[in-house]
Amino acid sequence: MKKISIIIPMYNVEKYIEKCIDSVYKQDLNEDEFEIILIDDESPDASLAIAKEVTKNRNNTVFISQKNKGLGGARNTGIQNANGEYLLFLDSDDGLLPNVLKNLLAIATTQDLDILEFAAQGVNSNGEVLYQIANSSEVYQSGYAYYNKVRYMNSACNKLYKKTFLLENELFFLEKIYIEDFEFNTRALAAVNRIKATDMLISQFLQSENSITRNTDEAKKKKMIADIILVIKKTNYLYKTLPLTTEMSFFYLERLNFLVATLFYQLIKNKATYVEVVELKRLLQKDEIYYVNHKIFDSKKNLFRKVLLKNVWLYRILGYLNK
Repeated sequence: MKKISIIIPMYNVEKYIEKCIDSVYKQDLNEDEFEIILIDDESPDASLAIAKEVTKNRNNTVFISQKNKGLGGARNTGIQNANGEYLLFLDSDDGLLPNVLKNLLAIATTQDLDILEFAAQGVNSNGEVLYQIANSSEVYQSGYAYYNKVRYMNSACNKLYKKTFLLENELFFLEKIYIEDFEFNTRALAAVNRIKATDMLISQFLQSENSITRNTDEAKKKKMIADIILVIKKTNYLYKTLPLTTEMSFFYLERLNFLVATLFYQLIKNKATYVEVVELKRLLQKDEIYYVNHKIFDSKKNLFRKVLLKNVWLYRILGYLNK
Protein backbone atom coordinates (compact mmCIF):
# COMPACT_ATOMS: atom_id res chain seq x y z
CA MET A 1 0.00 0.00 0.00
CA LYS A 2 1.17 3.53 -0.78
CA LYS A 3 1.33 6.08 2.01
CA ILE A 4 -0.71 8.61 0.05
CA SER A 5 -2.65 8.98 -3.19
CA ILE A 6 -2.87 12.46 -4.74
CA ILE A 7 -6.05 12.64 -6.82
CA ILE A 8 -6.02 15.22 -9.63
CA PRO A 9 -9.08 15.68 -11.89
CA MET A 10 -8.37 17.12 -15.34
CA TYR A 11 -10.76 19.17 -17.44
CA ASN A 12 -9.61 22.08 -19.64
CA VAL A 13 -6.46 22.64 -17.58
CA GLU A 14 -3.72 22.42 -20.20
CA LYS A 15 -2.32 25.76 -18.93
CA TYR A 16 -1.87 24.47 -15.39
CA ILE A 17 -1.46 20.70 -15.29
CA GLU A 18 2.32 20.55 -15.77
CA LYS A 19 2.98 22.94 -12.87
CA CYS A 20 0.51 21.04 -10.69
CA ILE A 21 2.16 17.67 -11.34
CA ASP A 22 5.65 19.12 -10.86
CA SER A 23 4.63 20.37 -7.41
CA VAL A 24 3.70 16.83 -6.38
CA TYR A 25 7.10 15.52 -7.43
CA LYS A 26 8.90 18.20 -5.40
CA GLN A 27 8.15 16.31 -2.19
CA ASP A 28 10.21 14.60 0.48
CA LEU A 29 8.79 11.16 -0.31
CA ASN A 30 10.24 8.37 -2.42
CA GLU A 31 8.24 7.64 -5.55
CA ASP A 32 7.31 4.19 -4.22
CA GLU A 33 5.64 5.85 -1.21
CA PHE A 34 3.01 7.80 -3.14
CA GLU A 35 0.96 7.73 -6.32
CA ILE A 36 -0.64 10.37 -8.49
CA ILE A 37 -4.04 9.46 -9.90
CA LEU A 38 -4.90 11.67 -12.87
CA ILE A 39 -8.56 11.55 -13.90
CA ASP A 40 -9.24 12.70 -17.47
CA ASP A 41 -12.88 13.79 -17.15
CA GLU A 42 -13.42 13.80 -20.92
CA SER A 43 -11.34 16.96 -21.25
CA PRO A 44 -11.56 18.46 -24.75
CA ASP A 45 -8.13 20.10 -24.64
CA ALA A 46 -4.55 18.76 -24.42
CA SER A 47 -4.53 18.20 -20.65
CA LEU A 48 -4.17 14.42 -20.91
CA ALA A 49 -1.40 14.55 -23.51
CA ILE A 50 0.57 17.10 -21.50
CA ALA A 51 0.17 15.09 -18.28
CA LYS A 52 1.38 11.92 -19.98
CA GLU A 53 4.39 13.72 -21.42
CA VAL A 54 5.31 15.24 -18.05
CA THR A 55 5.12 11.86 -16.29
CA LYS A 56 6.53 9.60 -19.03
CA ASN A 57 9.60 8.70 -16.95
CA ARG A 58 7.65 8.18 -13.73
CA ASN A 59 6.45 4.84 -12.40
CA ASN A 60 3.87 5.99 -9.88
CA THR A 61 1.24 7.69 -12.03
CA VAL A 62 -2.15 6.23 -12.82
CA PHE A 63 -4.24 7.60 -15.72
CA ILE A 64 -7.99 7.03 -15.89
CA SER A 65 -10.19 8.44 -18.65
CA GLN A 66 -13.95 8.58 -18.22
CA LYS A 67 -17.12 10.18 -19.55
CA ASN A 68 -17.58 13.59 -18.00
CA LYS A 69 -18.86 13.37 -14.41
CA GLY A 70 -17.75 16.74 -13.13
CA LEU A 71 -15.24 17.45 -10.38
CA GLY A 72 -17.08 15.35 -7.81
CA GLY A 73 -17.41 12.40 -10.16
CA ALA A 74 -13.71 12.55 -11.06
CA ARG A 75 -12.76 12.58 -7.38
CA ASN A 76 -15.02 9.58 -6.77
CA THR A 77 -13.16 7.66 -9.46
CA GLY A 78 -9.95 8.57 -7.70
CA ILE A 79 -11.24 7.32 -4.34
CA GLN A 80 -12.32 4.03 -5.85
CA ASN A 81 -8.96 3.43 -7.54
CA ALA A 82 -6.58 4.75 -4.88
CA ASN A 83 -4.00 2.53 -3.20
CA GLY A 84 -2.87 5.05 -0.61
CA GLU A 85 -3.57 4.89 3.09
CA TYR A 86 -4.42 8.59 2.90
CA LEU A 87 -5.95 10.61 0.07
CA LEU A 88 -5.32 14.22 -0.91
CA PHE A 89 -7.50 15.99 -3.48
CA LEU A 90 -5.56 18.47 -5.59
CA ASP A 91 -7.29 20.58 -8.23
CA SER A 92 -5.21 20.79 -11.39
CA ASP A 93 -4.79 24.57 -11.29
CA ASP A 94 -3.47 24.40 -7.71
CA GLY A 95 -0.21 23.09 -6.30
CA LEU A 96 1.66 21.77 -3.27
CA LEU A 97 4.48 23.63 -1.57
CA PRO A 98 7.85 21.80 -1.71
CA ASN A 99 8.71 19.06 0.79
CA VAL A 100 5.58 19.15 2.94
CA LEU A 101 3.92 15.74 2.60
CA LYS A 102 6.28 13.71 4.79
CA ASN A 103 5.60 15.78 7.91
CA LEU A 104 1.89 16.00 7.11
CA LEU A 105 1.64 12.23 6.84
CA ALA A 106 3.59 11.80 10.07
CA ILE A 107 0.93 13.79 11.96
CA ALA A 108 -1.91 11.80 10.39
CA THR A 109 -0.39 8.35 10.90
CA THR A 110 1.07 8.78 14.39
CA GLN A 111 -2.25 10.12 15.67
CA ASP A 112 -4.38 7.71 13.60
CA LEU A 113 -6.51 10.48 12.12
CA ASP A 114 -9.50 10.09 9.84
CA ILE A 115 -9.21 13.72 8.71
CA LEU A 116 -6.33 16.16 9.05
CA GLU A 117 -6.98 19.76 8.01
CA PHE A 118 -4.01 21.88 6.93
CA ALA A 119 -3.20 25.46 6.00
CA ALA A 120 -3.44 26.84 2.46
CA GLN A 121 -2.85 30.07 0.58
CA GLY A 122 -4.85 31.69 -2.18
CA VAL A 123 -2.65 33.09 -4.95
CA ASN A 124 -3.26 34.99 -8.17
CA SER A 125 -1.88 34.10 -11.60
CA ASN A 126 1.36 35.96 -10.76
CA GLY A 127 1.92 33.85 -7.65
CA GLU A 128 1.13 36.71 -5.27
CA VAL A 129 -0.44 35.56 -2.01
CA LEU A 130 -3.96 36.94 -1.60
CA TYR A 131 -4.83 35.19 1.65
CA GLN A 132 -3.67 32.46 4.00
CA ILE A 133 -5.89 30.38 6.26
CA ALA A 134 -4.27 28.44 9.08
CA ASN A 135 -5.37 26.95 12.40
CA SER A 136 -4.37 24.20 14.79
CA SER A 137 -6.10 22.03 17.34
CA GLU A 138 -5.88 18.96 19.49
CA VAL A 139 -7.40 15.69 18.27
CA TYR A 140 -11.20 15.67 18.47
CA GLN A 141 -13.23 12.47 18.59
CA SER A 142 -16.35 14.18 17.30
CA GLY A 143 -16.66 16.10 14.07
CA TYR A 144 -19.53 18.10 15.55
CA ALA A 145 -17.44 19.27 18.51
CA TYR A 146 -14.50 19.99 16.21
CA TYR A 147 -16.52 22.06 13.75
CA ASN A 148 -18.25 24.05 16.46
CA LYS A 149 -14.89 25.11 17.93
CA VAL A 150 -12.28 25.04 15.15
CA ARG A 151 -12.62 27.38 12.19
CA TYR A 152 -11.03 26.28 8.92
CA MET A 153 -12.09 25.89 5.26
CA ASN A 154 -15.05 24.19 3.60
CA SER A 155 -12.74 22.93 0.85
CA ALA A 156 -11.94 19.24 0.33
CA CYS A 157 -8.49 20.29 -0.88
CA ASN A 158 -7.10 21.41 2.49
CA LYS A 159 -7.71 18.04 4.08
CA LEU A 160 -6.01 14.66 4.25
CA TYR A 161 -8.58 11.84 4.38
CA LYS A 162 -7.97 8.27 5.46
CA LYS A 163 -9.16 6.05 2.64
CA THR A 164 -10.72 3.40 4.88
CA PHE A 165 -12.70 6.11 6.67
CA LEU A 166 -14.22 7.29 3.38
CA LEU A 167 -15.03 3.79 2.14
CA GLU A 168 -16.45 2.48 5.42
CA ASN A 169 -18.79 5.48 5.63
CA GLU A 170 -19.62 5.44 1.89
CA LEU A 171 -18.40 8.99 1.54
CA PHE A 172 -18.42 10.04 -2.09
CA PHE A 173 -19.04 13.39 -3.77
CA LEU A 174 -22.26 14.37 -5.50
CA GLU A 175 -21.58 14.47 -9.23
CA LYS A 176 -21.93 17.45 -11.56
CA ILE A 177 -22.82 20.03 -8.94
CA TYR A 178 -21.13 23.15 -7.60
CA ILE A 179 -20.31 23.39 -3.85
CA GLU A 180 -19.79 19.62 -3.79
CA ASP A 181 -17.08 20.13 -1.15
CA PHE A 182 -19.50 21.66 1.35
CA GLU A 183 -22.01 18.85 0.99
CA PHE A 184 -19.31 16.16 1.13
CA ASN A 185 -17.69 17.62 4.24
CA THR A 186 -21.03 17.92 6.04
CA ARG A 187 -21.35 14.14 5.86
CA ALA A 188 -17.64 13.58 6.54
CA LEU A 189 -17.70 15.71 9.70
CA ALA A 190 -20.82 13.89 10.86
CA ALA A 191 -19.05 10.52 10.53
CA VAL A 192 -15.50 11.30 11.68
CA ASN A 193 -14.09 9.85 14.89
CA ARG A 194 -10.59 11.36 14.90
CA ILE A 195 -9.95 14.78 13.40
CA LYS A 196 -7.33 17.46 13.94
CA ALA A 197 -6.15 20.78 12.48
CA THR A 198 -2.54 21.69 11.79
CA ASP A 199 -1.20 25.11 10.79
CA MET A 200 1.35 23.46 8.51
CA LEU A 201 1.19 25.25 5.14
CA ILE A 202 0.70 22.67 2.39
CA SER A 203 -1.14 24.02 -0.67
CA GLN A 204 -1.66 27.06 -2.85
CA PHE A 205 -5.04 27.57 -4.50
CA LEU A 206 -5.21 29.61 -7.70
CA GLN A 207 -7.88 32.31 -7.55
CA SER A 208 -8.90 32.11 -11.19
CA GLU A 209 -11.08 34.62 -12.99
CA ASN A 210 -12.93 31.59 -14.42
CA SER A 211 -14.06 30.53 -10.97
CA ILE A 212 -17.83 30.05 -10.71
CA THR A 213 -17.94 32.73 -8.02
CA ARG A 214 -16.46 35.23 -10.50
CA ASN A 215 -17.90 33.89 -13.76
CA THR A 216 -20.41 35.96 -15.72
CA ASP A 217 -21.99 33.05 -17.61
CA GLU A 218 -25.74 33.17 -16.94
CA ALA A 219 -26.26 29.42 -17.22
CA LYS A 220 -23.54 28.78 -14.65
CA LYS A 221 -25.05 31.36 -12.32
CA LYS A 222 -28.44 29.67 -12.51
CA LYS A 223 -26.89 26.26 -11.93
CA MET A 224 -25.06 27.56 -8.87
CA ILE A 225 -28.38 28.77 -7.41
CA ALA A 226 -30.06 25.43 -8.16
CA ASP A 227 -27.17 23.46 -6.68
CA ILE A 228 -27.15 25.46 -3.45
CA ILE A 229 -30.87 24.77 -3.06
CA LEU A 230 -30.21 21.07 -3.66
CA VAL A 231 -27.54 21.01 -0.94
CA ILE A 232 -29.82 22.91 1.45
CA LYS A 233 -32.47 20.23 0.98
CA LYS A 234 -29.99 17.38 1.48
CA THR A 235 -28.55 18.99 4.60
CA ASN A 236 -32.03 19.71 5.92
CA TYR A 237 -32.96 16.05 5.45
CA LEU A 238 -30.10 15.04 7.76
CA TYR A 239 -31.08 17.70 10.28
CA LYS A 240 -34.71 16.59 10.31
CA THR A 241 -34.19 12.82 10.36
CA LEU A 242 -31.21 12.24 12.66
CA PRO A 243 -31.61 12.01 16.44
CA LEU A 244 -29.76 15.19 17.41
CA THR A 245 -27.85 16.26 20.48
CA THR A 246 -27.50 19.98 21.19
CA GLU A 247 -24.00 19.87 19.68
CA MET A 248 -25.27 18.20 16.51
CA SER A 249 -28.18 20.61 16.18
CA PHE A 250 -25.80 23.58 16.41
CA PHE A 251 -23.66 22.06 13.64
CA TYR A 252 -26.51 21.52 11.19
CA LEU A 253 -28.20 24.85 11.90
CA GLU A 254 -24.97 26.78 11.36
CA ARG A 255 -24.40 25.04 8.05
CA LEU A 256 -28.01 25.50 6.92
CA ASN A 257 -27.95 29.20 7.77
CA PHE A 258 -24.63 29.54 5.94
CA LEU A 259 -26.11 27.90 2.84
CA VAL A 260 -29.20 30.12 2.83
CA ALA A 261 -27.05 33.22 3.28
CA THR A 262 -24.79 32.05 0.45
CA LEU A 263 -27.81 31.45 -1.77
CA PHE A 264 -29.20 34.96 -1.39
CA TYR A 265 -25.74 36.51 -1.57
CA GLN A 266 -25.40 34.88 -4.99
CA LEU A 267 -28.73 36.39 -6.02
CA ILE A 268 -27.47 39.85 -5.14
CA LYS A 269 -24.29 39.30 -7.14
CA ASN A 270 -26.42 38.11 -10.06
CA LYS A 271 -28.55 41.30 -9.82
CA ALA A 272 -31.79 39.44 -9.31
CA THR A 273 -34.92 41.55 -8.99
CA TYR A 274 -36.65 42.24 -5.71
CA VAL A 275 -39.62 40.16 -6.91
CA GLU A 276 -37.33 37.20 -7.65
CA VAL A 277 -35.80 37.38 -4.19
CA VAL A 278 -39.17 37.56 -2.46
CA GLU A 279 -40.45 34.65 -4.52
CA LEU A 280 -37.45 32.49 -3.63
CA LYS A 281 -37.89 33.35 0.03
CA ARG A 282 -41.55 32.29 -0.25
CA LEU A 283 -40.59 28.95 -1.83
CA LEU A 284 -37.98 28.23 0.83
CA GLN A 285 -40.45 29.09 3.58
CA LYS A 286 -43.01 26.80 1.99
CA ASP A 287 -40.49 23.95 2.13
CA GLU A 288 -39.48 25.00 5.67
CA ILE A 289 -35.86 25.56 4.67
CA TYR A 290 -35.55 29.34 5.04
CA TYR A 291 -32.95 29.19 7.81
CA VAL A 292 -32.06 32.69 9.04
CA ASN A 293 -32.25 32.54 12.84
CA HIS A 294 -28.96 30.88 13.77
CA LYS A 295 -25.51 32.44 14.08
CA ILE A 296 -23.07 31.86 11.19
CA PHE A 297 -19.36 31.64 11.98
CA ASP A 298 -18.46 33.70 8.91
CA SER A 299 -18.88 37.25 10.24
CA LYS A 300 -19.84 38.80 6.87
CA LYS A 301 -22.43 36.14 6.14
CA ASN A 302 -23.74 36.48 9.68
CA LEU A 303 -24.23 40.23 9.29
CA PHE A 304 -25.92 39.61 5.96
CA ARG A 305 -28.24 37.11 7.68
CA LYS A 306 -29.16 39.40 10.55
CA VAL A 307 -29.66 42.58 8.56
CA LEU A 308 -30.98 41.55 5.16
CA LEU A 309 -32.30 37.99 5.31
CA LYS A 310 -34.45 38.83 8.31
CA ASN A 311 -35.61 42.06 6.62
CA VAL A 312 -35.91 41.29 2.93
CA TRP A 313 -37.78 44.55 2.27
CA LEU A 314 -34.47 46.36 2.85
CA TYR A 315 -33.23 45.06 -0.52
CA ARG A 316 -35.39 47.57 -2.34
CA ILE A 317 -34.71 50.48 -0.01
CA LEU A 318 -30.96 49.99 0.06
CA GLY A 319 -30.78 49.50 -3.70
CA TYR A 320 -28.93 46.19 -3.53
CA LEU A 321 -31.05 44.70 -6.28
CA ASN A 322 -32.50 45.90 -9.54
CA LYS A 323 -36.21 46.67 -9.24
